[in-house]
Amino acid sequence: MSAPRSTSRGRGVGRSTGHHGEFLQGRFRCPVEGECPGLVTVPIGTVGSVAVFAPDASGAVRARTTGGARDLGKARRAAEATLAHLRERGALGCTGGELRIARTTAVGLGLGSSTADVLAAVRAVADCADVELDADTVARLAVAAEGASDPLWADRPILFAHRHGHVIEDLGATLPGMLLVRCVLGGPVDTLALPPAGSGDVAEYEELRGLLRHAVAAGDAAGIGAVATRSALLNQSRHHKPGLDRLIAAAERGGALGVQVAHSGNVAGLLFEREHPRERLRRACARVRAVGFRVSDAPIVIGGAA
Repeated sequence: MSAPRSTSRGRGVGRSTGHHGEFLQGRFRCPVEGECPGLVTVPIGTVGSVAVFAPDASGAVRARTTGGARDLGKARRAAEATLAHLRERGALGCTGGELRIARTTAVGLGLGSSTADVLAAVRAVADCADVELDADTVARLAVAAEGASDPLWADRPILFAHRHGHVIEDLGATLPGMLLVRCVLGGPVDTLALPPAGSGDVAEYEELRGLLRHAVAAGDAAGIGAVATRSALLNQSRHHKPGLDRLIAAAERGGALGVQVAHSGNVAGLLFEREHPRERLRRACARVRAVGFRVSDAPIVIGGAA
């Protein structure tokens, strides 16, 4: 790490994308705890948070937002913890500062809004010290601030112990290219009030883990869609989404590969091949709307080279 910086150094800036729920979430065998809850997120770059940290000698972190009133307690705790971490290592000399956050992610729907705030805050404070924190440190700081955190810092698909802060398994280099169409199934959810896993036992989730690993390695988008659909159904015992069976049936009739959900939220994603003809995609979305669901007009590209 670099030498300690003056509190008069310029502002630090940090960014984080959001996500669109999970391909898989459940309880798995892991090398640290034996068994623990884990998840594989659906990365998207269309939403996220930007944080700006202005250091000072006040001894406190004050958090503000440019996007309306909301609880920034998690982001503030993350900034405080990062500040303490850097001060202990002699990399930053300030004792406080002002944290401002701008967010484009809807709150409480399972899109990673709080994690995006937290990661942006961690990165903004680190930027003040001209330090790039390693992934393990970022994960530890994020989980400590949130209680459960998404691995939005990862640049590849991983199975992450979101309540313990470590990687369970690296699943491969990249996801195959897919299109995701958002469907909203309800309002905001208190993530930490939910149990850690759905109705499947460890053996069932381990089977899905293996299938997902194989699908990532093979570039098999249909295999990923099948795992996502099964995980969404298992999660019904944990966080029930009315009409999910009906949504899955309509998506299948429209040629979708499967349906993924925010396991701790109320959005779902209809998954299609990257080259799915756009006219057929529009007809599939119309079919889903016809059975009573709100569907976005524009698909999101995930995975692949883009």
